[in-house]
This record gives sequence, structure tokens and C-alpha cells, in this order.
Amino acid sequence: MSTENYRSAATPSGDRSTRIAQLHHRAAAPVLFASPKCRVALPAGDLLLRNALRQASLDPSVRAIRYRTATDSQGPSAQLTGVVLDRLDGNFFLSVCEVLPTRSEEELARLTAALESNGLRLLERDAQDIKREPLFSNACEVWSHERYHVAIIDRLRISAALDEGPQSILELEERARPTCDILAALCALACANLVELNIVDIPLGSRTVVIGH
Repeated sequence: MSTENYRSAATPSGDRSTRIAQLHHRAAAPVLFASPKCRVALPAGDLLLRNALRQASLDPSVRAIRYRTATDSQGPSAQLTGVVLDRLDGNFFLSVCEVLPTRSEEELARLTAALESNGLRLLERDAQDIKREPLFSNACEVWSHERYHVAIIDRLRISAALDEGPQSILELEERARPTCDILAALCALACANLVELNIVDIPLGSRTVVIGH
């Protein structure tokens, strides 16, 4: 029996078709982003958008992240489909692009009117802004530890130490004396919106300031 015929006999055509269908389903599955600040998972197939959402989830000024669909309104504003950031200073429609678009005064006026009619302002972020350092690398590093397991005893120790107020990771480690990797643990807790890390000013490390929630 040839190799080709052997494979055909060993793998029933029905099983093979099912396997192919499963692979196609996985390939077509939408990429979603989820965090405690999202009421539901948001569609985020674009890598640049996912990075912007990761940064927003770690931003203390962002209270909630939601997705707006065309069915939320009628008329010109129905085209405002995408992510909305509910921040301390207002609600912003997030527009992510490689390069900021050039708009005429008339186009800008129409866009502004559509946003204002829904209580929104425009927040445009291009690739250069999203990849600004050290924020970009810091946010990627934090999210790489999203699934790091932090034992209850270590969570309690870290929480108790943070009652003393904001402090560097080094100071926090000396106070809490956790049994885990303190940096990985704090990153996981930040992804869970349980602590706040200052990832804007300096590279993530022992001098990074931590604030308890």
C-alpha cells in the first residue's frame, strides 16, 4: 500500500473534514480584548488597537472601556462605531491609525458635531504615539504577566504594605516580603485593576511606583 493510500485509510474522510472545519473556525474566530474595565470583551483584531487598549486599561484616568455600535444612534453619528474610553475628564471616542488623518474644516466640523451629539470627544492616537517609550514596552511587559498566579497570602501581604501609601516596587518588596516574583505579581494585579503602576515615566523595574486601590 502506498503512503498516500495508507494515510487515507488511517484517517477517515469524515474525521478529516471535521478537523479542517475546526481549524477554519479557529482561524475565523474574532480577536477580543478583555479587562476588568470592560463590561464585555471588545473586538480588537488590529494589533495597534490592542496595544492602545492595553495602555488604556492600565491608565488610572480611564474608568471604563466600552464598544459603541452603529445601532446606538441614528443619522450621521451612526458611523461612530468603535471604542469609547470613559475617563475622569470625559468620554472619548478612540480612533487608532498608523498616521493621523488630514481633515478639512468641514469634515472636522461634521465629526465634532456627531461626537458632541453623543456626549463624546475625539481621542486620536497614531502608531508613533502608541509606541512611545517607555510606555509601550512597559505596557507590553505588564500584560505579558497577565496570567501569573498570585497566591492569596501574597495578595494580602502586598495589600497591607500598600496601606502605607505609594511606594517603589523595591520598597514594597521589603515591606511585604512576598513568596512570589514581586514584579510579575504586581503586573498581574495591575492587569486585574487591583493596583496601579506608574509605567509612563521610567522603564518598569524596582523604581516603578505602585499605588494600591
